[in-house]
Amino acid sequence: MVAGGASQPTGAAVATGTIAYTGNALQAAVLNSTNYYRAQHQANALTWDDALANYAQDYAGKCIWQHSNGPYGENLAEGYTSPILAIDGWAGEEQKYNYHKAKFSESTGHYTQLVWKNTTAVGCGAVQCNTSGSNGVNGWYLVCEYSPRGNVVGEFKQEVGKPGESSTDRLGFGGAASTSSGLRLLGALAAAYVMLAICV
Repeated sequence: MVAGGASQPTGAAVATGTIAYTGNALQAAVLNSTNYYRAQHQANALTWDDALANYAQDYAGKCIWQHSNGPYGENLAEGYTSPILAIDGWAGEEQKYNYHKAKFSESTGHYTQLVWKNTTAVGCGAVQCNTSGSNGVNGWYLVCEYSPRGNVVGEFKQEVGKPGESSTDRLGFGGAASTSSGLRLLGALAAAYVMLAICV
């Protein structure tokens, strides 16, 4: 499932953070975890984009807890010990998503961007932050950029597939790996997923 021990930080110093996840460990963790969830929702696998990753890394280095308002789709996570757990947290928002209404909600926006069918590329950056204030970030700060961006008003019905539904009626696994009551909560299954990945 997940390649390489991505739960351990690697990388170099960043101006306002201590250590950044960089290179192959971050890329493998993000692609494996993201594409695991996308496959359940009949969305094609994403490819890694270095330009998106550079943008994400630059923004993560600012250690500001708010969206960059840049040209891409964007997911943020704070305080997770690995990118896999952060992505599991985003996927866990599915429990709050209403497939019948099929529209944007603050409580499910990370999930819908994660599985948005029209998105083809992702790039992420992560930094250990220790900033204060209402927009401060403490702990690992993961920023992922997506292109083309998702969460486009009026397109949710066709872009966010239900688990297990497809044009060929193949069965999917269904459900996300964690519950969420905000951006930073992860469930027991997410931890089990990581343990399984380590053992494989």
